[in-house]
This record gives sequence, structure tokens and C-alpha cells, in this order.
Amino acid sequence: METEKYIVLLENQEKKSLKKIENELQVSITSSEFLSKENRSFDVIDNDNGVLYKNLGVVVVENMDEDQLKKAVKDDSNPIIYFEKERDFFPADEMKIISELKKQSAEISNKINELELYLNNKPIPPKNFVEMEWGLKAIGIEKALYTGKGIDVCILDTGLEMSHPDFVSREVEGKSFIEGEDWNKDLNGHGTHCAGVSAGNLRTDTGKRYGIAKDCNLKIAKVLSNSGKGTTSSVVDAIDWAISKKFRILSLSLAAPVGLNEKPSVLFETIGSRALENNCLIIAAAGNDSNRPSIPKPVSAPANSQSIMAVGAIDGQMRVAKFSNGGLNPSTGGNINVCAPGVDVFSSYPKNGKNKNFYLPLSGTSMATPHVSGLAALYMEQFPDKTAKEIWEMIETHAKPIDGLKYRDIGSGLIQIF
Repeated sequence: METEKYIVLLENQEKKSLKKIENELQVSITSSEFLSKENRSFDVIDNDNGVLYKNLGVVVVENMDEDQLKKAVKDDSNPIIYFEKERDFFPADEMKIISELKKQSAEISNKINELELYLNNKPIPPKNFVEMEWGLKAIGIEKALYTGKGIDVCILDTGLEMSHPDFVSREVEGKSFIEGEDWNKDLNGHGTHCAGVSAGNLRTDTGKRYGIAKDCNLKIAKVLSNSGKGTTSSVVDAIDWAISKKFRILSLSLAAPVGLNEKPSVLFETIGSRALENNCLIIAAAGNDSNRPSIPKPVSAPANSQSIMAVGAIDGQMRVAKFSNGGLNPSTGGNINVCAPGVDVFSSYPKNGKNKNFYLPLSGTSMATPHVSGLAALYMEQFPDKTAKEIWEMIETHAKPIDGLKYRDIGSGLIQIF
């Protein structure tokens, strides 16, 4: 079996911290200061032994349990703040690039042939087959046996356009936290789009499915104005209202940028913890400040709080969305927990001067977040006795890692129905 090494970054190298890592990972750690010509790191590292590179605060270990490492990253008392799998490096010369491109070209050609064979032999779908948006396919919605029935999902956003044909006959409870603006009108459109992903069902024009939890109890908190701006006080006010109403899921497709190494807000960390204590799960967008691949930016607030689930975005080719923020502040908080579809996501939208249809494609971690909120509603219906914290753990446990993408960018992986 091929060995797999992990590069683990430590916050400190105190004796007590190293002992904790040795106990948790069941590995003996040798400091680089004891290495020599006769005692080299590649001679030391095996299933039972790792090496600490003392000047860098980095430990290299072999064949570790990745779930265990993920838990360690999230544990404040653990000195592990980040890890990644060992990668391959190559000489950066043009001939090497050409040979790599040839190799990739051959692999793509094989995949095209496989796909062509599959499509030519693909069975005709049954008459009751419902076409669906790519994001729903990606999370495996066709396997869903639940619809979110009886679960309160609250969208904290720009409101909901209740005149929209997909919501006009639906019973929706809401409240506005923006002075002079109603929750049941959405002159912005963002909130209606997010509500559609979480709680919509089929498009009235094409019959194509775009929403996840069609039978959930949809709740609306207007915390962003028609111009798309909100304040901390509005958001806090709405969360307090939602908790008092015992709503189970709060979906926050809103974000404020944070700086590198900036600590999470104690306020939102406390709010997230208190929500979980009240059996309420807050799910928030990781933010769209990045310009990948050159400039990734840290997870935005309030998603950078450890008590709030942070959602990154991927596109239809299973790549990290170029705008999606990443877990660049692991030592102070700000990890991505999971990722979801967030590029060219079709959903409900108000018909207006700019948009002549009731549906529109939008991109952002804003679009990824309601995918997770809708999925959480299905989980909660399926497991009514599970707490909000347990549902969070289940979402991460059943998320699917994506080959080639880092934990830093997608957390536990792409959310999945099971």
C-alpha cells in the first residue's frame, strides 16, 4: 500500500502540546535537532514515528486518520492549526510542462471516450424523471427521501418577493428588521434567490427543480435593505427573534471581510454558541473577497466564528470558485466547514426592469449557503431527535472530499444527501 504523508502546522511546540499530539495521533515525535547524517528524517518517519521541524513548527507524519486531524484542527486546546497532504513538485522547466500537458491530454481523451460510451448506452429516463439544476445533482438530491417537512428554516437576507409564483400561495412567516421596508417585498432579489435554493421546488416555467426543502416551514428575516446593506444590530436582532421563535436553521448569505490573522468577533462566537445551546444551527457564507488562484482571502464574519458553520463555494467542474474565501486564519478561527454549489446557480428571482423572467443565475458563497441550509432541513426531518450540533457534525461527516482540493478551501467537502 502506498504511504501518504501529512504536513501538520503547529501553533506552539511546548512539551505539553507535543505530548498531547503524540497521545491523540498515537505517534512518537522526534525533533529535527536530533537528526544527523546517520539519522535522517526519511529514516525516522513511518506509521509510528513523525518528525518535528523545530525552526518551522511543522510536523510530518505518515498514514494518519484524516478525520482525526480535522477534529484536532477544530479543537482549541490542540496545537494543530492546519494540515495538508504531501504534494508532488517538479522541475519548473518548459519541457517538463510539455510532458505534463501531454499526460493530461491523454487522460482527458480517455475520459471523453468513457463519457461518450456511457452516453451512447445511457438508459432512457422514466417518464416521472424531473430535470434538476447542476447543484442539486452534485449534492445527490435524487436520493433524498425527505423534504424538510415540519422544519423551520429562516433566511436572513433582503426579504422575499411574495408575489413570486413559487411563493404566492405558500404560508410564510416573516419580520423586517430594516426600518421602512417590508419583509414580503424584495426589491433587491438576493433574498428571494437564497430562499428559492433552500426552500423552493420546481420552476413554474420549465418544471426544472432548483430548490431543496420544498416542505419546510419557510421563515424570512429582512436584515439587509433593498440596497443590500445591513448592520450588526439588525442581524443580532433577527437572530434573537429567530431563537425566541425556536427556529432550527438560520441561513445567513451575508458577510463582512476580515483581515489576515484577524480574530473572530467574540460577539458572534457567543451568539453562535448560544444558538446551538438553543438547538438552532447558524449557517453562513464564507465570503467572496478572493481572486483565485493568486489571491485567496480569509473567511468573512460572521462565518469565521467557530460556532457558526462556514460555507465555501465550488463550480460545476468541481473547482473552488474563484471568489470563495478560504481558511487562512486557522489559528484564530475562520475555517471552512463544508462547500456547496455556488457558481451559475439558478433560483427564484423577482421580475423587474432588469430581469424579465422569474428566475436568474447568480454566483457567490451566498448561493452555496442555502444549499447547506436546505440539506440541514432534510437531515433534521430524517433525524428528529438529533440536536443542532449533532446535525452539524452529520453534515460534515457525510460531506464528500474533492480530489485535488484543500481542506483549507472546502473543509470536510461537498455536502451530500445520504
